[in-house]
Amino acid sequence: MRALLVVVAVVCLALAVFYFIPGPYHPLTFSGTPTGRHTTHTIVFLALAVLSVIASRFVGASKQS
Repeated sequence: MRALLVVVAVVCLALAVFYFIPGPYHPLTFSGTPTGRHTTHTIVFLALAVLSVIASRFVGASKQS
């Protein structure tokens, strides 16, 4: 479970970088230009990455006890 949460964190981090870069088509964009920079998406994916890392720390700590 811990490894899965770390993988989710890495994927969310990659998506945050993807949505921060203007130019490529961003498929989850419904407002604005789909090729522009989307700061809101970036912040959401960064928050999900941080929450996944924190959850992996808790999962790892509970199994060692």
